[in-house]
Amino acid sequence: MENGLFRATLSPVHGGSYTRLRLTGVVPSSVAQRDVARLARGLFFWSGGPVECALSVAMETACWCEWWTDLLAGMPERHLRLRYRIQRSPRKEPDR
Repeated sequence: MENGLFRATLSPVHGGSYTRLRLTGVVPSSVAQRDVARLARGLFFWSGGPVECALSVAMETACWCEWWTDLLAGMPERHLRLRYRIQRSPRKEPDR
C-alpha cells in the first residue's frame, strides 16, 4: 500500500468565486484523534460548515468501522458530521 500519496483536484465553482476541492489518498488507520481533529478544524474554517464524513462499511470491515467510529465520535458536531454507507456482502448460493 502506498502511504503518503494524495491527489487534490481543484475546480472552479460559481465562475471562480469558490473552488471545489476533492482530496483522495491512503492513510494508516492508526492515525491519532488529535490529527483528525486538526484536519476537521481546518476544513471547517475554510468551508464555514462541518465536514460530512461517510464511513463505507461491509460486514468484513466491522472492526475497522468500530475503530473509526470511536475516533470520530469524540469530534465536535460543528466540525464533523458522521454518516455510514453500509454495503451488503454478496450472497453465496447454497451448495446443492
